[in-house]
Amino acid sequence: MSKNKMKYFLISLGIIAPVFSIAIHLRSGNASSQLTVEEKNTEMKLAQKRKKSISFTDDVLPLFVRSKKKGKSESIPCIKCHFSSLTIESNGIPENALTELSLGSYKDIMAGADAGTEPIIDTDNPEKSLLLQRLEGEGEDLGMYDGRMPYGGPFFTKKEIAIIRKWIEEGAKDDTPSPDFNRDVLPLLTESVNGSTPCSLCHYNNNSATSRERSQSQACLDLSSWEGIISGADGILHEALIDLENPANSMLLKRLRGQQTEEEIESDHRMPFGGPYFTEYEIQKIERWIANGAKGPNGEDPSEADISGAGECMGGSGSGSGSGSGSE
Repeated sequence: MSKNKMKYFLISLGIIAPVFSIAIHLRSGNASSQLTVEEKNTEMKLAQKRKKSISFTDDVLPLFVRSKKKGKSESIPCIKCHFSSLTIESNGIPENALTELSLGSYKDIMAGADAGTEPIIDTDNPEKSLLLQRLEGEGEDLGMYDGRMPYGGPFFTKKEIAIIRKWIEEGAKDDTPSPDFNRDVLPLLTESVNGSTPCSLCHYNNNSATSRERSQSQACLDLSSWEGIISGADGILHEALIDLENPANSMLLKRLRGQQTEEEIESDHRMPFGGPYFTEYEIQKIERWIANGAKGPNGEDPSEADISGAGECMGGSGSGSGSGSGSE
């Protein structure tokens, strides 16, 4: 290579090398900057997750209404034993050590145990909450016997207990939505509950004239819609299924609970016919809806319901009056 060519080569190399070095540095800097942004986003997401409040409806209540599974073992859902609400006036529900505590709603949990005389939530000192002590098998009163719950296990996991503890630490706030017909009531009447035949499979209109293939007691009761429930039973006689002034006295609830009058004592009128029956927790969901005004799918008042579909029911002796014994 001549001296001139060598000179030009070295000059070019002297120019290109710094430029190349700068490009590498800038690229490295951008990558580093991009990594920092990603790290910041990750940190923000983790921070938001840490700050997220525990929801009673979404995070806490489901722990009490579902069974716990571990291997082949499965616990009894808490509300299977602890179901007698202290916040609604249910008639005919026997009280005992189990049912004097309900874990089926926020109001019931906050009402406490022993017929409402012993709080189970302590927001000032969460660790002293009787609810947590029972779930962890701790507490001064458990020295003489095994009172850990759910009775016999499988027990709540540390993660599940941590959720309840965090909820209490945050003030045990309530985010329970108002009773909703489409969400809380209609599925119980139109779908199988605990393996039973759906109520609406038999009770889907209130007019025996159009339902000759079914028994009178089946045909004169419509549990397939809000209008049907408000319409009542026995066609145009409209024997009320719900009692807004005394929800527990509602015919619908009495049939689901198997509560009978002296005249009905010889017959089995509990529904769904032959079982399996609704649990008290499920019945209380309907009872709370009635106590809240039995509003329609869009918040309508019962007085606004179109009950013109009810027809003749052969003298009005259908399922509402207690003479029918058809299956659901």
